[in-house]
Amino acid sequence: MNPLLSIWSQPTKTMEYLLEKKSIGYGFIIFLLGSISSGSIAMATTGWFSGLPVFLIVLLSIIITYGGAIIGWVIMSALYTWIGKWLGGTGTFSEMMHVTPAATILSIWLAPMNFLILAIYGSRLFEVPTENFGITNLPLGVYFLMNLVTIGVGIYSIVIMSKGIGLVHKFSALRGFGVIAILMGIGIVIGILFSILIGILLFSLFTTIG
Repeated sequence: MNPLLSIWSQPTKTMEYLLEKKSIGYGFIIFLLGSISSGSIAMATTGWFSGLPVFLIVLLSIIITYGGAIIGWVIMSALYTWIGKWLGGTGTFSEMMHVTPAATILSIWLAPMNFLILAIYGSRLFEVPTENFGITNLPLGVYFLMNLVTIGVGIYSIVIMSKGIGLVHKFSALRGFGVIAILMGIGIVIGILFSILIGILLFSLFTTIG
């Protein structure tokens, strides 16, 4: 079985294969390929590396994306395991580490689109947007098409991850999605609390200065 192909038509069997036949090391390869695919344009519109050669910007973007992906792999696997146990799951952290990379396989297939955009627009892609309402330097049609494809892949990634969590914890994919939903809810609450805290600190600072 080739997970790069079978993930689209046989996601559950593919994750069973990853769980039973592949080592943790395979995950490092998947995240590397995903980082090369998506990381190549990860810093688009940020302007962080303005003035650097495109090759160096792409290389730095891939390295940063890969580092973040590996850290995220460990953290998300731990959270999926922990929250899943709240919902009656029996999976282990090690098992989750085997399955979590499956959702990233989809992003590898974005490489042709991302590389084509990179080849056409080059350094312009990484500049701070000055056109199209400050959203992007790309033509709006290209920008929206690109995002539509990326969102579609992202939605299917959630479906796959839901199945993967269910597989590891030995419960349904719906409950697996529940794990993801709970995690997203926690993230939103933390984000709101953090924003409120920053707002209070800024208000206190301005009041003190005034």
